[in-house]
Amino acid sequence: MQDYFEKRINVESRYVNRARVLRTSVLFQLLQELTVEATEKAGVTRNFTLDRGLLWIIAKQAFDVVRMPAYDETLTIRLYPMKTMHIFFPRYIEIYSEGITRYENSDLNDPKDSSTPIIRGTSLWLLMNEKDRTMVFPEKVGISIDGVKVPQGASLPKAVHLPQENSDEILFSGSREITAGWSLSDMNGHLNNSRYFDIADDLIPLDEIETLSPKGFQADYVNEILPGDRLFVEYQKTAEAWYFRGDLVDKEKPAFRLKISY
Repeated sequence: MQDYFEKRINVESRYVNRARVLRTSVLFQLLQELTVEATEKAGVTRNFTLDRGLLWIIAKQAFDVVRMPAYDETLTIRLYPMKTMHIFFPRYIEIYSEGITRYENSDLNDPKDSSTPIIRGTSLWLLMNEKDRTMVFPEKVGISIDGVKVPQGASLPKAVHLPQENSDEILFSGSREITAGWSLSDMNGHLNNSRYFDIADDLIPLDEIETLSPKGFQADYVNEILPGDRLFVEYQKTAEAWYFRGDLVDKEKPAFRLKISY
């Protein structure tokens, strides 16, 4: 019996950007949906959570990237539940390429990285009370998920450390105020974790985002963002990464920290 939950996905046209590679926001949306599906397969169905006013949310995640998947590529995604940590449910994920087998002349027909993951990393999940938006201790609501043995090298996400202000390593910086729109929210009533990366992508200059080849993603989701909230987003570029800091203007609270390595 295998310890991981596995699913095959084809990268459809609606999943990719103009460069015909998987959009970052779609990557994390797919991983989010897969995690919920795996959790339900493990026995924690919506009657234990959503129907009781308990929401699954992500607090932190970090992923290493060899390359982003391409249009029409077939992927195998494996999810390993890790041992629960206090209020956190860590989930380690690996993504493998099966290539594009339907076209004989495709460069991805026989991918060199088919035996090793092209993307790997971990997300920290937790439960939130829908009514008062507070964190929930899983043992108090009778929710438990057993951890399994994970592949060597699996690690927990670390905090995003932004460059120091006025540091010489900063090559470019900017800021913008954004109002969180209704279309960015999800069934939990707040900005979906995947949409933070849409915000980041739109702030990177067009001539750079078109050729950006991410090598890793990190995200800290500090406080939830509701539709109508005003965000002040600062962003910096260094020789190795783009950094983003979003703060809630009216609530005077930090909202998120992102790092996109390249």
